[in-house]
Amino acid sequence: MITWDEAKRKKVIRDHGVDFAKIGDVFGNPFAIDYDDHEHAHEDSRRVIIAKSAEYGLVVLVYTVAEEDIRCITARRAEKWMVRLYENQRNRF
Repeated sequence: MITWDEAKRKKVIRDHGVDFAKIGDVFGNPFAIDYDDHEHAHEDSRRVIIAKSAEYGLVVLVYTVAEEDIRCITARRAEKWMVRLYENQRNRF
């Protein structure tokens, strides 16, 4: 199950124009780049996924996993370097 804090969702929509409720499909993307975010992890183990969503195209989502739940922390459209990384990954297959 994908979850989020509603106030945080509204802030991400306002600041980055991306809605957590519309990017759950990134987890089904076979070319997704998904990795541990050691640099910004504090108490929880944070993860980052760069993948295409049907709604926004290429996005980056920062999230945590607790048991079976995915908790969204922040999201935005991918930056140019992320697009290159994703395209390189996709071209390898």
